[in-house]
Amino acid sequence: MNLINLRNKKLLAEYFRRDPFLHLYSLGDLDNFFWSKTTYYGVLTGKFVDKVVLVYRGGEMPVLLVLSQPGQIEKEHINQLVQLLPDQMYAHLSPGLETLFARDFSIQEYGDHYKMSLENPDPIFHTSTKNTIPLTKDDLPDINSLYQLSYPDNAFDPRMLLTGQYFAYRKGGRLISIAGVHVYSATYRVAALGNITTHPEYRKQGYGRAVTARLCQNLLNGVDYIGLNVKCDNQSALSLYESLGFLILAKYGEFSLKKRG
Repeated sequence: MNLINLRNKKLLAEYFRRDPFLHLYSLGDLDNFFWSKTTYYGVLTGKFVDKVVLVYRGGEMPVLLVLSQPGQIEKEHINQLVQLLPDQMYAHLSPGLETLFARDFSIQEYGDHYKMSLENPDPIFHTSTKNTIPLTKDDLPDINSLYQLSYPDNAFDPRMLLTGQYFAYRKGGRLISIAGVHVYSATYRVAALGNITTHPEYRKQGYGRAVTARLCQNLLNGVDYIGLNVKCDNQSALSLYESLGFLILAKYGEFSLKKRG
């Protein structure tokens, strides 16, 4: 069965909703806010799609998402996919799939990550969010300053401020903690948290917990699925998210891929 470019949102959404937390980014990127930057490849069988992967071109480098249950994506599908991919990209791959790209790409690893899903929102509503504030484009200089100092390898896209899903804490007028989203769709009722950080001088004092809880409280007014990605060895972040009601759902790896030759 051949991989083809898929542009039927209804069929794609049905496929991603079979495993919504695993495919949270791909489902949210069906939203018109992201749609023009996406390319979905998959197999079409009658009125159903399968083995769907996403190439997202919204940043400096394309991002490939190949996320699946064990055995779902096979070597023949990767061999077809390789012919359709850009020469260089960042990639999120389910465990073991990176070996199927090794013949055609040089691969640099960026570590194992967990996908987490919000399963119990009770702790979020029992967390004080006093003095947390929403952010707008007017806050962009302060946002960039905090990220440069505290999270230089962030994937912040200023356009995401338009979603209204960025919250922060200021102390003495200084932005010291922030939580936002990588993906948000009211249409598809999903959100992926991201770009969460606290100034090094103010960590372990509850500010990150407060802004993350405020963000989730706001999101729960309009979405059904809230998830996030976190590096497996980031124990402080894992502990925070678990204390807020998130559970580990799946494991995947992050890589950069560059075509050989």
